[in-house]
Amino acid sequence: MTVKNFVPAEYIEQVMEMSRDVFTKEEELEFLKSCLFYLQEGFNAQQAIELSMVDYLVDM
Repeated sequence: MTVKNFVPAEYIEQVMEMSRDVFTKEEELEFLKSCLFYLQEGFNAQQAIELSMVDYLVDM
């Protein structure tokens, strides 16, 4: 049995707006994937963005 998590559309919009024109296409895709992971784990948009940015900087 899989548990379904609800991610508010506003969170997804905030993440997409933040990543627009900041990264290359490949980096943006990885950043969005990371954000979606954190959103599914129950974090809010700002937390997901911050954690994904840390992930991005660590992977550089």
